[in-house]
Amino acid sequence: MQRPRLLDHFLIRNLLGLGALLAVHYLTDFYAIEQRPGFSKVSPYLYLLLLYGWIVFHNRILFDRLFLHDKKGMYFGWLFLLMVLGSFNMNFILHTEFNIPRSLPFLVNYWVYTVTGLGVFVTYRYLTSRAETIIQPIVSTVPRIEETGYFSCMIDGSRQNIAYADIQYIESLENYLKIFTKQKVYITRLTLKEAEERLPKRQFIRISRSYIVHLTQVEKREPDAFWIGSKELRIGRVYKRYVMEQLAGE
Repeated sequence: MQRPRLLDHFLIRNLLGLGALLAVHYLTDFYAIEQRPGFSKVSPYLYLLLLYGWIVFHNRILFDRLFLHDKKGMYFGWLFLLMVLGSFNMNFILHTEFNIPRSLPFLVNYWVYTVTGLGVFVTYRYLTSRAETIIQPIVSTVPRIEETGYFSCMIDGSRQNIAYADIQYIESLENYLKIFTKQKVYITRLTLKEAEERLPKRQFIRISRSYIVHLTQVEKREPDAFWIGSKELRIGRVYKRYVMEQLAGE
């Protein structure tokens, strides 16, 4: 069974996560909240709101775009720097604004919540990737018709005919394209939409605003990306359903 498509929306998913976090904290805080005066009643919830924003930033920006893209050194460097700065900042605010002498429990929570949030994020990615793998068609068992022909375009002022079979993927540079083959890279003045219309759809599929891939050249397929050699080509968020429909229609 497919998971609800509503959860594919970033805002909905995180509003549900934030709501669950605040609700769980309120259940444990129900009897103590009335004992706190003034702003102290809501300050823990403001803290959780800011903490959740940090967790989302860490998971979606640092972990997803650095660690998962083999930029581990950069990831750990930024993580350590931001965690240390966040800890000093939190310690300063707790001492000066809230007159809390013992800030260690809050700092420990800050680190624990970050690790826990990462664990939830990794688990979510694992479960959704398994679900999408189950419902995706098994492309490798379906024989694909390899159409012969050439992609004709102007390269350095002269017309070139690039065999479909040689093209690995095409990258958009606004009004120009980079056509990647195993032998070399060609640059031509065309839009990605024009290339998409001229390429055979049984072999080539547009996966984002920036890429068209040659499906017979794909070496590994993931729910969010295609791999051609060591190159990871990410599937655009708005193209996910389109890609699945095109693959299912083979």
